[in-house]
Amino acid sequence: MAVDSFTPTRRLLYADYSVLCSRPDGTVSADPEGLYDHDTRVLSVRRLMVDGHEPAFVSSSTFGPDRCLTTLIARQSGGEAEGPRLPQDAIEVRIETRVGPGMHERITVINRTMVELRPDIRLEIDGDFADIAEVGSDRRQRGKTTRTWLDRGGFELVYRAASGERVVERGVRLSAAAPSPARRRGGRTLVWRPALESGATWIADLTVEILVDGTWRGPRPAAEGEDELDVWQSSRPVVESEPVGLGDIANRAIEDLFALRNRELDGDGTTSWVPNAGVPMYTGVFGRDTLTAGWQSALLGPQISRGALALLAATQATEDDPFRDAEPGKLLHERRRGPLSELDIRPHRAYYGSQTTPAIFVLALSELWHWTGDTDILHRHRDTAMRALAWATTLGDRDGDGFLESVTRSPNGLRNQGWKDSNEAIRYPDGRNVEAPVATVEEQAFHILAIERMAEILVALEEDDEADRFLRRAAELRRRWHDAFWLPDEGFYAMALDPDKQPVRSIGSNAGHALAAGIVPRNLATQVANRLLAPDLFSGWGVRTLSTEHRSYNPYAYHLGTVWPVEQATFAVGFRRYGLDDQLERLACGMIDAARAFRDYRLPEALSGLSREESAVPVPYPDSNSPQAWSASATIQLVQILLGIYPFAPLNLLALVRPRLPTGVDSVTVRRMRIGEAVISLRFDRREDGSASHKILDQEGRLLVIEAPPPQDVRAPSASDSLKTWAIEHAPGRQARALRIALGLEREE
Repeated sequence: MAVDSFTPTRRLLYADYSVLCSRPDGTVSADPEGLYDHDTRVLSVRRLMVDGHEPAFVSSSTFGPDRCLTTLIARQSGGEAEGPRLPQDAIEVRIETRVGPGMHERITVINRTMVELRPDIRLEIDGDFADIAEVGSDRRQRGKTTRTWLDRGGFELVYRAASGERVVERGVRLSAAAPSPARRRGGRTLVWRPALESGATWIADLTVEILVDGTWRGPRPAAEGEDELDVWQSSRPVVESEPVGLGDIANRAIEDLFALRNRELDGDGTTSWVPNAGVPMYTGVFGRDTLTAGWQSALLGPQISRGALALLAATQATEDDPFRDAEPGKLLHERRRGPLSELDIRPHRAYYGSQTTPAIFVLALSELWHWTGDTDILHRHRDTAMRALAWATTLGDRDGDGFLESVTRSPNGLRNQGWKDSNEAIRYPDGRNVEAPVATVEEQAFHILAIERMAEILVALEEDDEADRFLRRAAELRRRWHDAFWLPDEGFYAMALDPDKQPVRSIGSNAGHALAAGIVPRNLATQVANRLLAPDLFSGWGVRTLSTEHRSYNPYAYHLGTVWPVEQATFAVGFRRYGLDDQLERLACGMIDAARAFRDYRLPEALSGLSREESAVPVPYPDSNSPQAWSASATIQLVQILLGIYPFAPLNLLALVRPRLPTGVDSVTVRRMRIGEAVISLRFDRREDGSASHKILDQEGRLLVIEAPPPQDVRAPSASDSLKTWAIEHAPGRQARALRIALGLEREE
């Protein structure tokens, strides 16, 4: 049985800022259907009628994320077996649709009868210019829409609205090219009455252009996108597996990340680009999402990380703006372009309500250096990273106790600004909401990790004294973090500290991020991992955001019981870091089984918290975006962690940290993986005990491949493992010290 990852009654096409959500036949008539661009629904109605009826749907085939071919039939009544009108007479309608920017449709009408027909073809089109945040709710119309009819059929709608000194203008222009001009009916319908001989064909080409920032944007030539895809396909890494399942899952994720690429946010489009966070709802800039997607998908290449770092650095806050939750040094959480944001009714034209983005910026920068060895990128973003951490240690720490507290100042901002940023996410065990200021356990882990990674960066930049100061700060915070959050009776960490700095004793997934950060004491790592995989948290598909034993648990609630793929990959990083092989395999099998259950091998934004006992297949969270960038990147990172791939390009080094393949996966091959200036292809074969051997299939450029144990292995390393990693632990030089810091080898346990 296969699961559809998007509502099967609707179809998604997307490219850049443009997203078309329609019925399978192309009709747009009810929420959330529409053609969206820059967070604005520019078309809210699109309905084709032939002789007064909607043609019957026959089939729809997609040829990539941005285009499809739909076949419809308009049946002709009154036929008899004797003819010339026959009982199954029909008009065939083919619609070739392509989006981005805007949309192009070619409507082909074919007379499949033995007689001449003059069909009445009507296309109803309209736009409401709703902000994407308003779709599905009652909407107060704030602006005015003007309509202008164009020669040969077609029209132009322009929407204008103002609030204070802010003015927003959006428009949609429909141009129709057909053998004869369209006639107008009412305010929004084009009509054609072509004469069609038996077997004859009539074609209308419809082009939809979008007005944004004073410029009309129309569809690119189709060949341009095909050329880009061909170049990408010929050079990107490829994951193969035997049996094929894991390879199919990984390659689907790789393809999704490229398909989500937003060319209007590109750097140079070759060495850097930025994906949308997800469709249909999350196009544009989402700080922590994009940084996370770049970090997690580094095996794919450095383009996303480069693009995300550059974009976030360019938009770093320099002023105090309570309306946007902005403070000097803070990094962007979200940028929306819909009317509500453009008019400053909502703060999301540039909204900074995230504690996570500054820490993930430093982590992503460090990881990019590990994969590329590009020290220039460290110089370029060093000051941005330092300002971000300065914000965290001053304005982010409201009471000066060393912990980051979430406080919202914007009347329309996020109540919770940690990883779980829904307003209801952080709750006491009795179900009450925790009031601000709140310090969540995972945000402290991210912050401590960022301080350590900043020390690594500073060592690489020959700023050793400053690096030592950061390392001392991280060591102090690690000790204080454990004392503040550890619940001895639970054998686990509290979800947060409340305004009185008392532990919020709710049990959820939050603490799992501390394993990935490597700040859980080694003697407690197994206990924490096993608690994450206990039945009340582990659904069989992944770790739930909240325990089923919590009063607020709901398997369909955004952060109160769902399973997020992006979190699972982070937990996998932690399990590998501590050498928790059995726990890693159990988690990985859950993710792989979940992805395999979906018809397209694509993990959606989130799964419901239903266990395998409650449902034989994974059930998506009802409002999931799919594809979602950090669900795709999580899949790629899972492959990296299973294979133990840890690059350090500054030393031309690739460490393979105890590679393992789960039951049912005999081998995995990764081709065209780039580390620094080297390109390598590796094959991993599963042994009987689950460990995996490796073989270099092809290599260009200088790269030393060594086997290494997990950096914080809960088991005492063997003499053999110690010898293999002696070079890492004792090698002289600045870059070697940076690697030791990244691995946590300079910490005092």
